[in-house]
Amino acid sequence: MQKKTEKADLEGKRAIFFQVGLIIALLIAVIAINYESHAPKTGTITVKATGIDVRTANGDTVPAVRPPEIAK
Repeated sequence: MQKKTEKADLEGKRAIFFQVGLIIALLIAVIAINYESHAPKTGTITVKATGIDVRTANGDTVPAVRPPEIAK
């Protein structure tokens, strides 16, 4: 089959197109794997040296109720 022009032949650049496609696909995969959501965590517990505090969803810190100590 006769081509209209020699410029229309992209067969020689086939390897470059393939490599660029692989690079783009790998970059998308790496970005998707390393993506972190910054949604607020609810009900997280922070342990301090002086006691246990509970951080609520809106960021307030409330002292937790300690269980009664067992007499020895």
